[in-house]
Amino acid sequence: MIPYEDDEFTRPFTGRVDAELDQEMHVEVRVEGVDSRQFALVMDTCWATPVNDPDYSLRWDLILSECPNPHDDTVEPLQNGVSTSSRFSFRMFIFTANSTRLYLHCAVHLCLL
Repeated sequence: MIPYEDDEFTRPFTGRVDAELDQEMHVEVRVEGVDSRQFALVMDTCWATPVNDPDYSLRWDLILSECPNPHDDTVEPLQNGVSTSSRFSFRMFIFTANSTRLYLHCAVHLCLL
């Protein structure tokens, strides 16, 4: 998973990502080491947690069943299931004033093209 500074996905963030509240974030999820002529990556679900634990009880869903969360109109799937990388964007948020960190997680699968 790679966060990008721009909507053209040309400038990946390096190191720690410092983002402003409500800043549009651009994320690419990619698989490497597979034949891009035969496989496509599909994001099934993507979610955020305030700690680096994908099973943490507090979470916010961004992508659900390959679609944007209907309760979050900032999420926009940009590419999903057409190549070895999938992309989406969302607006930065925080869980609480005491928890300003955000960790992203995705469950994916590969499809034969």
